[in-house]
Amino acid sequence: MSPDPAEVRRRFKAVARCYPLWRFIIDLFFDINSWRMIGADVTTLMIESKSAGRAAGAMVGASPETLEALASIAKVNEQRSSDIFRAVFLGYVSAPVALAAMLSDAAPDFLSAFASAYASVMVALLIGALLFPATYFCGNWRAKQIVWAIELFRAGALTPLAK
Repeated sequence: MSPDPAEVRRRFKAVARCYPLWRFIIDLFFDINSWRMIGADVTTLMIESKSAGRAAGAMVGASPETLEALASIAKVNEQRSSDIFRAVFLGYVSAPVALAAMLSDAAPDFLSAFASAYASVMVALLIGALLFPATYFCGNWRAKQIVWAIELFRAGALTPLAK
């Protein structure tokens, strides 16, 4: 029996809402589990997280077929997120660094004069070149967390938060 597409989309959105991008930095610094990410067992940290408990609540009662579909969608989402992150990193970090390295060898006087004349623009570009890839990295990590939550729920390791 194939799962209901509307139910799969609804449940996926409900799981994804448990991992909002805007909350990534807050979770990274203020969630006690983030500070315990050292050692061989980092899976327990995710199992104990509130976000994973909320995600488990969104999956309770789903058929095995629906859970399989959720896992497939989450994997596609994570792969797309990884590809986008790589493209953004290449465009915002690797290419500009390579261009700057080439100019420093080919035309060091021009690069020095340009950097002096446009220092404020260069600083803004540098901040953007760091901010955009960092944002996409955080989104990619969230996409991975969605996959992990679904897989841990399917394995029977996640339980919903008590209401």
